[in-house]
Amino acid sequence: MPDDNFSHSLALIEKGSQLDDSPDPGTALSILSQRYSYVFPSTSVLAILTSLGLFIEMGAGTGYWAYKLRFTGVDVIAFDKAPPDGDRANRYHAKTGTWTNVLQGDQTVLPDYPNRALFLCWPPLFSSLGDCLSYYRGDTVAYIGDDGYRTAKLDHLQETFTQVTVAAVRALQPYPGVPATLTIWKRTR
Repeated sequence: MPDDNFSHSLALIEKGSQLDDSPDPGTALSILSQRYSYVFPSTSVLAILTSLGLFIEMGAGTGYWAYKLRFTGVDVIAFDKAPPDGDRANRYHAKTGTWTNVLQGDQTVLPDYPNRALFLCWPPLFSSLGDCLSYYRGDTVAYIGDDGYRTAKLDHLQETFTQVTVAAVRALQPYPGVPATLTIWKRTR
């Protein structure tokens, strides 16, 4: 398992230090987002997620969030259409090892996991992850994103689920002036 230096690296960038010979902070943030995640998993946000129980994560990328959740004792099954340690190219992450086991799969596996909360962290804007709710049969959705500026909007979310929790998150490269949040949703119909 590689060293988890995400928070240390972010602190260096905030202090104006260079990271891995990157010429500017924007490049350094891109390096971090590709190796770890596009959103920093704070202790408070992990605590909110941990309280939800079992998870299925879609679009897990490097599996960093699943790794952090598993470390807190959460049972997570992580999927990505093209895990970055697999045979297929991943558009958002360079070929790299994953932090934990990330299975190859897309939202079509969701009907097999109705007893798990669905977790999406910064789903890419132009990905097919916006249609996850067409497949998901469970009762809880945890979504980290910006509702359509740099992340996919979840189709029919507000028609089928009620928002019960909102918490600010730290996105590495947010859309200017748009807050990135964790929202928790419960099925209403």
